[in-house]
Amino acid sequence: LLTPMNEISFFSWAGGEVGYMNPFAHHRGPELKAQLVRAAIAAMDAVWDVAPDARFIHVEPLIYVTADPQRPGDVVPATAYHNSQFEAWELLTGRQAAHLGGNEKYVGVMGLNFYPDNEWIYHGPKLERSDPLYRPLHQLLADVYQRYGRPLFLSETGAEGRIRPEWLRYVATEVRKAIDLGIPILGICLYPILNHPGWEDDRHCPNGLWDYADDSGHRPIYQPLAEELHRQQAAFERIK
Repeated sequence: LLTPMNEISFFSWAGGEVGYMNPFAHHRGPELKAQLVRAAIAAMDAVWDVAPDARFIHVEPLIYVTADPQRPGDVVPATAYHNSQFEAWELLTGRQAAHLGGNEKYVGVMGLNFYPDNEWIYHGPKLERSDPLYRPLHQLLADVYQRYGRPLFLSETGAEGRIRPEWLRYVATEVRKAIDLGIPILGICLYPILNHPGWEDDRHCPNGLWDYADDSGHRPIYQPLAEELHRQQAAFERIK
């Protein structure tokens, strides 16, 4: 399984819309997204020329954006923002902008990156799981499967600090609910495995399974997450 272009939607926003990363452009997100789709299609065609049986994964963030019930005027833009997460897949399949060369054959396995801050109020705060507006993960997975009918997997998921094991437990439980609904979920990728410096400020991010290496190269493991990982692995073994 190969990934020709990771997170086209995020890359086009970060690099083409807000200048957060290379090519550091502003207000040109749609242009960059179109180019990334063309590049992904060209890459897949090139691989298929020499390896016709190759399979591809297209990874995108899985989000949920909703309007504040007290601001009904936000419903339409909130819905549009929510649906923007599908645009890269829509372009790759040719359901939108067919001139880019998209076709249903270009989307096989779909990877979904999901974190604790992936649900929020439009022009408002992050949604906590205790909020009635929060949508359970298994429902979001069902939405994607209903739309595309492709095998799915959680390509990135994780949390920081002491909530790491609880977050893994939540995600794994929700994935099992999705499997019970008949949705083909191929796996869960815990990300990252190693603690790392923050992208923007080099802070020590305690979000991995192992911490920084000491002078002898030893990396201490975060035992609560390791124990939860073993529990969840055993739970999935029982439903095979």
